[in-house]
Amino acid sequence: MKITSSLSFVLMSAILAFSSKSFSSTALPMSSNSHIAKTSAINSNLFRNKIRETCAQPGYGRSDPALFSAADGAISNSPSSRDAMTTLPGLFSPRSKSTYSVDFDWLTESMSIWKRIVGAFKFFFSGALIEATKFIYTNYFRKGFSITVYDARAKEAEEGLSKADFFEKYGFVLLNATSAMTAEGWEASNRDQLALVKEYKTRNKDDGAAYKKRMDNFRNEETPVKQIYAEEAKILLKSIIPRATEIMPPAKGIRRRIDGGLVNGPAKQVHNDYGLVFDDVVERNPYFDFAKQRAIYEETQSNEFMLINMWRPIKPMSTPLRSYPLCFLDRSTLSKEDLVIIDTKSSGTLPQLKENPNHKFYYYPDMTVDEVVVFKQFHKVRDETIARMPTFHTAFPDPDTDENTEGRVSFEYRVSVLA
Repeated sequence: MKITSSLSFVLMSAILAFSSKSFSSTALPMSSNSHIAKTSAINSNLFRNKIRETCAQPGYGRSDPALFSAADGAISNSPSSRDAMTTLPGLFSPRSKSTYSVDFDWLTESMSIWKRIVGAFKFFFSGALIEATKFIYTNYFRKGFSITVYDARAKEAEEGLSKADFFEKYGFVLLNATSAMTAEGWEASNRDQLALVKEYKTRNKDDGAAYKKRMDNFRNEETPVKQIYAEEAKILLKSIIPRATEIMPPAKGIRRRIDGGLVNGPAKQVHNDYGLVFDDVVERNPYFDFAKQRAIYEETQSNEFMLINMWRPIKPMSTPLRSYPLCFLDRSTLSKEDLVIIDTKSSGTLPQLKENPNHKFYYYPDMTVDEVVVFKQFHKVRDETIARMPTFHTAFPDPDTDENTEGRVSFEYRVSVLA
């Protein structure tokens, strides 16, 4: 049974983390539309900071985010701005089906030997093996889709929109966000994902007591994030979602590092973590307290429920991020026909995408620990039957890395918002 248990956690970790295979990335040649240069961390940081010192920053009681957009515009036109050519794995072929079943419950769930044997029989002889193989092949063996990842700083400058309007249009935006959090505080506020998965999978042994306690701690434990960053997050989100009526930050997030392995390393396949049907997301995703959030949504009769991810490099990093930054899909280039829903049974659905040359991906070069990318992962509007298009994303290797590049340490913080 120890072997079965080990295999279970390896498989579940792979499914949850979406990270394994590395992929290549090269810089685009210099052109009128692509400003690429091998810049040092000192040059890019000094230039960025000198500009920002002269501009008001939104999110901390000020009311002119357009001015700060203009500052970013100047940064985007600097020599440090650049697009990148890369290959993104995790994209299905255009001819793929829209739904695949990846059912490892017979292996990962705590159950009787008889039920495990029946589940295994169904897996191997009902077509589930073929679908699981397709999923594994696409994410870990299939050659990635070649694509240009565009400089989002330059895109913000080109659009000339306020931070709030850019976020509303594209589903992601960069905010200046100096935090009082320390490196130790970030680490102390990390969710233990392996323990969470284990306690959920073995919940029938103690009537779910350990799992319920861990989920309660996710929301209520007195962590540095709850004491410090939760309040900072509320101010930031209110600055770009002024119609928000309630912002509900948790006590913990996910701290990732470049050597974090399957569970705590960068997720290197294009994905979103939640589907488009609210009830299905609530009832079938066991790793976020959606049921409690839906109850508040219904009790307040709010018009909108959003799950916002706040992603940033964090201390102890001391140089701009070039170690697997995130890139984001412009959701206006996405259609329902592009979606592939991976049904993992007890662990819910994992949306992925088909290849589409019309898709446009963006990233923010040289992010610092004083910046955060805010992006939508789920957006339900009351009178709409399905959620609005989410922001698909993935980590990718920055082509300007070298042997001196500092390894990524980052924090993702998922905050519920009612409006």
